[in-house]
Amino acid sequence: MPRTAKILVVDDEPAVLEVIQKILLDRGFTVDVAQNGVVALKLLEQSSYDLMLSDVKMPQMDGMELLQQVGFLYPDLITVMLSAFANIQDAVAAIKLGAYDYIAKPVYPEDLILSIERALKFKELRQAQQELEWTLKGAEALGLRVLDLAPETEEFQILERLRQQAPKIKKLPELVDLFLQSAQQLTLASRGSIFLFDQDGINLICLSCSENNTQQLRFKNVRPSEGVMSSVLQTGRPLLVVDVALEPRYFNHQRSERYSTKSFMVVPIMGNKTWGVINLTDRCDLKSFSPRELFLIWLLARILSEILQQWEWEEKSRTINAALEASRTELEDVKESFSRLSATVPMGLALLDHKLRLVFFNPTFAKLLGRQELIPGQRIFAYLQGLAAADYQKIKMCFRRIIQGELTADCGQITLPHPEQGNYFCLLQLIRMEQANAGLHIMLVIEDITEISQLQQRLSLYEHLAIMGKLSTCVVHELNNPLDGVKRYVSLAQRKKDQPDDVDRYLSEAQKGLNKMSSAINSILNVANPSRILKSQDTLTSQIREAVKILLLQAKEQRVNIVLSTPPVFEEVYYGTDLYTVFVNLIKNAVQAMTSGGELEIIGFAQADHLEIHFKDNGPGMPPNVMKDIFKPFFTTKTQGQGLGLGLTICQKIVSRYQGVITVESTMGQGTKFTIKLPLVERFQVQDQRNEAEGRGH
Repeated sequence: MPRTAKILVVDDEPAVLEVIQKILLDRGFTVDVAQNGVVALKLLEQSSYDLMLSDVKMPQMDGMELLQQVGFLYPDLITVMLSAFANIQDAVAAIKLGAYDYIAKPVYPEDLILSIERALKFKELRQAQQELEWTLKGAEALGLRVLDLAPETEEFQILERLRQQAPKIKKLPELVDLFLQSAQQLTLASRGSIFLFDQDGINLICLSCSENNTQQLRFKNVRPSEGVMSSVLQTGRPLLVVDVALEPRYFNHQRSERYSTKSFMVVPIMGNKTWGVINLTDRCDLKSFSPRELFLIWLLARILSEILQQWEWEEKSRTINAALEASRTELEDVKESFSRLSATVPMGLALLDHKLRLVFFNPTFAKLLGRQELIPGQRIFAYLQGLAAADYQKIKMCFRRIIQGELTADCGQITLPHPEQGNYFCLLQLIRMEQANAGLHIMLVIEDITEISQLQQRLSLYEHLAIMGKLSTCVVHELNNPLDGVKRYVSLAQRKKDQPDDVDRYLSEAQKGLNKMSSAINSILNVANPSRILKSQDTLTSQIREAVKILLLQAKEQRVNIVLSTPPVFEEVYYGTDLYTVFVNLIKNAVQAMTSGGELEIIGFAQADHLEIHFKDNGPGMPPNVMKDIFKPFFTTKTQGQGLGLGLTICQKIVSRYQGVITVESTMGQGTKFTIKLPLVERFQVQDQRNEAEGRGH
C-alpha cells in the first residue's frame, strides 16, 4: 500500500492484544488496540482505519454486534474476525455480516499476516473498482465521444478503426469475431468469448470464442440465470476480478485447470437494450487485467452495441420501406400504406417530410404527445416545446444527423410531459426513408417504457426496504443506549434542581446523548433514502446537493466537513444532469485527498454573465508538475491499478458541453481549489437559437 496500513485490534484478553500488536508492529503496521466493542467504536469515531481485527467473544459488546455496527456506520472498513471457539456456523454468520475472513485462535503469525495482507489487497481492489465505477458513469454521459479524449493513444486508435471498419461487415459471425480479436488485442487476453441473446431474448449463444479454447463453445446455448454472466447481466455493470482467490464472492468458485491465471473480466454489451456479454481471461504474460483494460473493453462493447442497434433499425427500416415501395409512389399512397402499417404497431409513429413537417401519424403518437389533435404540415418542433432543454437538444441533434445522411439516429430515453397522465418515459428513434419519387422522409418512432421504468423504481425501493429490515436490530441498539443515558441524566438533573453545577453537568451529558442519537438518525436516513433517478435536467443547487449527499458517509468516515453555500439563482437555472457527475468527481477527489480530515467548501457565485462554483479544500495541495498535467487523459497520481486518470478529463469534456471551463489552483500544504465557470442558461439558449437560424439560412 502507498502508506503504512492502520489496524484496529479488538480483544478482551490483554495477553492476546499484546501478542498481536507486537506481530503487526514488527511487520510495519500502525496499530491501535481496544479491550471491547464499545471502546472500538469510540476509536473509530476519532480516527480512520484500513482494517479491524476483532475477537468474537467479548463482554459488553461481542464481536458479532460490533461487526454489525461497523457494517452500518463504516461500510468501507475491512474486518477480520478471531475466535477461540471457531465453528462453521459462526464463520458463515460473520461473512454474511460483512467480515472478510475468519481466523481460529491460537493465532499463528504467518496465518495472521497472510489474512491481513489478503484483506488489504482486497480493499485496494475494491477501491479501484469504485474509482472505475465513477469513471464509467462520467463516460456514459459522453457516450462514444469518450474516444475524442485521447485520440493519440494507441488503444483509442484501435477502437476508432474498429468503429470505422465494423459497419462494413454484413454477417454477424464475422462482426463478432472481429470484435473478439480486437478485445484480445487490447487486453493481451489469450482466451475469450462473446455471447449474444437469441432472437427470443431467452438464451445466450456463443457466437465467437478464441481458437485455443478447448471447450466447444461456438453456438453453445447458455441460460442467463446463473453464474458470473448472470450477475453482470442483472447489474448491467462490467466485472473485473484481479485475483479470484481474493474475492469473497468466489471463495468456493472452482475454476477449471485449463485457466492459467486467476484474473478475468466480464463486460455486458448494452445500449438501449442488453445484447450479451464479452468474457476474457488468461493474459498472455500471465499478469492480471487492469481497470484501464476493463474500461477499453467497456468502450468496445458500447461500439458493438451501437452497431447491433443500427442493424436492428436498418432491418425495421427495410421492412417498412418494402411495404411503402409496394404502394404507388405518389405521396398519398405512401401515407395510406404507412397508415395501414402503423395501425397495428403499439408504438408512436410519425412520418415527416424533409422540412420536418408532419405528413402522417398514428393515434399512439398523438396520445404520447398529449395532444387531442395534430395538424399535418406543422413542424414537429412546435409539439416539442414542453420538453426539458436537454431532451430538446438531443432530438435536434438526431434530426441533424439524419438530414446529413445517417440511416438511423437513436435519441435514447426522453421524458414526454402529459397534461393529464403525468410524464411518459420513452425511447425515441429516427429512421431515414428516401425514395426517388417521394423524396426524403423521416420516420419518428416513440416507444413507451413508462411501465418498465416504474417497475425498476419499485424494485429499487424494495431492495432498500430489505436493507432497512436487516439494519433494524442495529438501529434499535444505536438509539436505545444513548436514549437510556439521556433519561437517566435528565432524571438526575430534576433531583438536583437546587445545585446548578450538577444540573449543568447532567444536562451536558444528556446533550451528548442526544447528539449521538441525531448522528445515528442522519446515518439511517442516508442509507434509507435511495438515490433518486436523476431527471434529464435539474437545478444546479439540486445537483450539487445530491452529489454531497451521496458522498456524505465517506466524508464522515474521513472526518471531512463539507460546507455548501449557493446563491438563490442556482435554484432557478437548469442544466443537464451530466453536471452531477462532475460535482461527484470533484467532491470525491477532495475527500480522498484529505486523508487526515479537513474541510471542503463548495461555494457558488452569480456574476453578470456567468455562474461560478468553487470546490476548495484544505488538503495537502499539488505540486506544479502535477497541476499542469491534471486534465491530461490517463494521468493519475494514484498507485498503478488504482485509477484510470480519466475522471477530470471527462469532467472537463462535460463542462465544455455548456461552453463552460474548469480550472485548478493549488498550493502545497494549503489546499486545492477547482473552479467551474458556466454561462447563464439563457445566454446559451439564445446562442443555440441563433445557430439554428443561421443553419436554416444556409
